[in-house]
Amino acid sequence: MELIGKILISALLVGQMGLVIYEQYNDLKAAKSRIAEIEKESRDSADALKTMMEAATRKQKAAAKLEAERDSIAATLAERETLLESLQHDDPTIRTWFDTPLPDAVARLREHPAATRADDYRQRLPGAHALPATGDGAKD
Repeated sequence: MELIGKILISALLVGQMGLVIYEQYNDLKAAKSRIAEIEKESRDSADALKTMMEAATRKQKAAAKLEAERDSIAATLAERETLLESLQHDDPTIRTWFDTPLPDAVARLREHPAATRADDYRQRLPGAHALPATGDGAKD
């Protein structure tokens, strides 16, 4: 009997060890699968970060180029303003022309602020010549 008990206990221990090994195998398989998913997510994140960094670099270069162009335009404008001022002070014909008042029609145009939207322009028109608002259908 004692031998049968030992055999049964040994069989139970072997069975339990097999069950533990099976569970550990499944856990290992799940862990490897999760590691593969995390690695893929990491690669995707790295690719997205690389793309964003490249876009940021392009935008920085474009901003620097625009800044350089703006500086160039500002310098050109300053030169032209200086030239106009020197011409105005040095040339009596230009000084006389500059001091001449503008015609009334032109002066009235300069009194209004710049129209930046269609609605701004429409509001300036006389009532009899007002344009219809955009999107209004034809009236029969």
